[in-house]
Amino acid sequence: MNNNLPTQPESPPSLSSLSRQIDQRRRWLYLIAAFPGFLSVVFIWLQKQNQEVFIRFTYPFLATALAIWCVALLWKRVPLNLIERSVLIATTLFFFSKYIYFLYFHPLLFEQWQEIEAVFWTFAFSFILSYIVFPRGKALQFNLLFLGMVIVAGALRFTDLGEAYTLELVRLETRIAGILFLVFLLAKAKDDLNLSLAEANRIQEIALTDALTLLPNRRGMTGLLEEHLARRRRFAVILADVDFFKRINDTFGHETGDKILREVGECLHYQLRASDVIGRWGGEEFLILALEEDQKRALHLANRLRETVESFEFSDGLPITMSFGVTLSRERDTVKSLLQRADQAMYRAKNNGRNRVEWEIPN
Repeated sequence: MNNNLPTQPESPPSLSSLSRQIDQRRRWLYLIAAFPGFLSVVFIWLQKQNQEVFIRFTYPFLATALAIWCVALLWKRVPLNLIERSVLIATTLFFFSKYIYFLYFHPLLFEQWQEIEAVFWTFAFSFILSYIVFPRGKALQFNLLFLGMVIVAGALRFTDLGEAYTLELVRLETRIAGILFLVFLLAKAKDDLNLSLAEANRIQEIALTDALTLLPNRRGMTGLLEEHLARRRRFAVILADVDFFKRINDTFGHETGDKILREVGECLHYQLRASDVIGRWGGEEFLILALEEDQKRALHLANRLRETVESFEFSDGLPITMSFGVTLSRERDTVKSLLQRADQAMYRAKNNGRNRVEWEIPN
């Protein structure tokens, strides 16, 4: 197949380009959140370093980590998922160290018990975030490991807490274990739903796609026609048929015929704008929906397509031409009336010598 295809009009951004744009926006959002967080940590350290030992020794590390993360966010070579995971792990360990400090080293533990309760809520928040930055399986492993650390740390302190606070600690541990289980179920339900939607989309795509040319099939194009008519915006319909296609099949075989159809579809597709659609209507017929609102431009497009096919080097050097019928949608059109005019115009092109473009038959 000839690789010198005509220049394709500018196409929409690729999936990788869109992914990069989303990645960049997320980086800026994280930066916007991290900067005030850095200022807050510094302010709290300046105000309370002499009042609280934990703040005095840990907040400088937290501020340094925030500054490093900000630099990493600005440096695009650092993968965003690596930054997200490091932030999650570091902040989780930070609050775990706070839990250990209050549980084992704070002189006024029972008077500051609300700090223990607050730390447990941050643990629950970490469980939720883990399913955003990790795959579900790894998130569950991370959460179970962390929950085990929390339970073991609490169990080693049971004998010194007294019955009332021991029961309170067990209640807090049971609560976050329940939250972990619930978050896992929600994440699994979300993943299962996404898989079901992806499978449904795949099945629908197969149902609406022609297996030979990978273009929309008759059912898919009919749906698009109905959508175009519902918008009540004028558009052009071009019905194209490969000339003497039966002769190609009879002479060179159906395999060659199939190859020609694939190449015709590709050739025509590369001549259309991103807003236009081409599909295989059936057999050797192709249907094109183009956002053209006047006769002159619609005929110009059809003639350009005809000339492109005529000059294209197809497999085995076979000369291929096509006949085109063109019409414009009308206010009270149905799919049937619109296609009937395009079909009549195409057969006029066939009867008038082929390799030509004909306009709709006037009423």
